[in-house]
Amino acid sequence: MYLFVFIFNFIIMWPLGAWAQNSCLSSKRADELYNCILKYHPAEKAAQLSHEMATPGRERRTQLPNPELSYKSVSGDEAGGRVESTEVELTIDLTDLLVKRSALSKSGRAEEKMLRVQADEESFQVRSQIIKDLYRYRQLKEELELADEALQTFSKIAGQYRARKARGPDQDITLNLIELAQGDYQLKKNHLEVEKSEAEARYKGVFGDSFSFKTDWLPSIKKTWPAVTEAEISKNTFELRKAEADFSLAEAEHSIANREAWPRIAAGPAFEQTREGGRDYESTGFNISMTLPIFSQNGGAREFTEKKSIKAKYAYEYAIKKSSLEKQLLLQRYHSSVDSLKKSAGTSQLASKHSKIDGLFRQGLTSGPVVIEAHRQILEFTESQHEHEMTAIDSLLYLNLLAGKDLSEVLR
Repeated sequence: MYLFVFIFNFIIMWPLGAWAQNSCLSSKRADELYNCILKYHPAEKAAQLSHEMATPGRERRTQLPNPELSYKSVSGDEAGGRVESTEVELTIDLTDLLVKRSALSKSGRAEEKMLRVQADEESFQVRSQIIKDLYRYRQLKEELELADEALQTFSKIAGQYRARKARGPDQDITLNLIELAQGDYQLKKNHLEVEKSEAEARYKGVFGDSFSFKTDWLPSIKKTWPAVTEAEISKNTFELRKAEADFSLAEAEHSIANREAWPRIAAGPAFEQTREGGRDYESTGFNISMTLPIFSQNGGAREFTEKKSIKAKYAYEYAIKKSSLEKQLLLQRYHSSVDSLKKSAGTSQLASKHSKIDGLFRQGLTSGPVVIEAHRQILEFTESQHEHEMTAIDSLLYLNLLAGKDLSEVLR
């Protein structure tokens, strides 16, 4: 058996994994890679299965109760004769079939709604993470290039100071500052390298250790950002949808608890056959059984589910009010980040300033500390620019979701 599993995995599954990797590696654009990753990403497949679980989740709540068949046979001797008796009864739970049916149906619909919301949220998290990883990977490459350039510049400056046979106090202080800056930038570089490896690891787990991002796949910073208006955005956030489903489920549970306070009634036909003294007697009839709610009327469960329903109602009402504010905040975050990006200097301007500062130092027109401060400001400005870009991307992804648009549009 184990040998069969090994052969199956090696002959069939391994080539499929390799084929999946090759098909994705042949992607030429970011949106093509995105769509390819979705086909094979385990988390996306899990989200799809969660969505498929919704209908069975409803049906398991609303399935009809099975009838119960009971059989009883007794025999013995009486007055020298043989007596045999057989009883057959068929009963069905009328409480489940009639009394609780509407409450169970409501509970099933609420559970189906909750499962679909959770599946949609799982899928959104997977899809948005892929897009954000593509943008962030490009940013990491840019920040690493700046860190490497700064380290090379600091190394040259430090080498020039160390080569001097006689250094004054100011020059020794400058050399110490450069060495400190080198250590600081090396730590930043190490942190960026780790973050870069973490981003790659998320997809190596899908396609294998040889997977790596190509430059062609990485989306450049947007020159024009899409216009988003409040009118096209829905208020149906995940929080609101989950609060609505949770309220419906709590109401259904309270309804079920109320109906479970009723006597449990089971009824059905009955058949009895008796043989006595060589003669057979047959009889048919109707049997009914019910519980007597003497010691308990399900009071604890009814009160608990009532409080739970009220609590869920408050949460749902708050989510309704909050959804409008959340929509406005999303739009504000998006527009604010986009405005900041439009007003900030571009990549070419930064490169020009960077080259100008290095040129001034080589000509002896500026000091080492000024160069250190200039590199620090350029890197910090780039990090701030990238942070605003990721905020805009993150907001745009959720806005596209609420507008019913394809998330991959963010990559175009």
